[in-house]
Amino acid sequence: MKIEHIGYAVRSIEKALKEFEKFGYEKITEVIVDEIQRVKICFIQKDGVKIELIEPIDEQSPINGILKKVGPTAYHVCYTVENFEERVSKLEKEYITLVKPVKASAFNGKKIAFFYSGEIGVFEIVEF
Repeated sequence: MKIEHIGYAVRSIEKALKEFEKFGYEKITEVIVDEIQRVKICFIQKDGVKIELIEPIDEQSPINGILKKVGPTAYHVCYTVENFEERVSKLEKEYITLVKPVKASAFNGKKIAFFYSGEIGVFEIVEF
């Protein structure tokens, strides 16, 4: 598994982007709307570190819970994996599945899945 990005919950991509730019981050994608996950997404990068800014699009967005509980925050690490289905099967036996495999707009239709570990929190995997 290789780190793909760090997911960061924000109230406004536009406002968060202005702050991250002060630290030298650059926008590497346009804003992507993911209706399935009920979020807007934008990727930024600095020194090889990619961050996914994630904004809720409505009250049904799962990001709202994070924002209400702790405010804007980094909340997951995403890893690319080979043999996606096999990896999902193994992870489902060990961790709580938060989001079953779905195709993601941000990854050109590649599948993603989210899991939860009581020791390290939320993590995501994406097809390689």
